Amino acid sequence: MHDFNNWVQVLAGAVGTIATALAVSHKTNRADYHSLIKEKDTLITQLKTEKGEFKEYFHAERDKRLEAEVKLDKLSVKFNDLKAKYDILKAKFDETKKHQ
Repeated sequence: MHDFNNWVQVLAGAVGTIATALAVSHKTNRADYHSLIKEKDTLITQLKTEKGEFKEYFHAERDKRLEAEVKLDKLSVKFNDLKAKYDILKAKFDETKKHQ
């Protein structure tokens, strides 16, 4: 009977030790999880802020690009008009040069 009592005490001590280890690790993990969740939330907030800034930058750059394209189209039309006038004047000059 004495051996049986010893085995029960050893078994109870082992169960108590395992239970204590699980309780401590659970609390430790809970704190780790809490810090990880806070870090995740911080990262999400930071990414949302960066996304908003990037969106504003993208729209500003797109507006600048569209404005530059409109200016380029206007200059292209002016250039083509000037080139046509130049070609006409050059043809007249060459024609007068031939007659002289």
